[in-house]
Amino acid sequence: MKTPRKIIVHIATSADGYIARPKGNYGVPAFFKSIDTILWGRKTYAKGLEMGMEAGMKAAGYGPQIKNYVFCRRPQESTVPTFEFVNEPVKTFAQRLRAQPANISG
Repeated sequence: MKTPRKIIVHIATSADGYIARPKGNYGVPAFFKSIDTILWGRKTYAKGLEMGMEAGMKAAGYGPQIKNYVFCRRPQESTVPTFEFVNEPVKTFAQRLRAQPANISG
């Protein structure tokens, strides 16, 4: 029997408003190894780029095997190859995504 694809809300922040400490990032790489898709808001995507997300993607443990979708009213061309802009309600998109098989190895 095929297991339904899960959609998990993951909000990573600590009490002081940061995700990581100088000596660790509290299991974020292990989490990213367990997923195959990330849904982003446009402002979060923009802030990520501003903070060096493109360079930090490899260090965080996620990369070309993870598909990223950015939700916005005016889709644009992405500067990051594994990101695609989407102009569709999140619920509709998520329902279609959930109907597809997951692409997770292990």
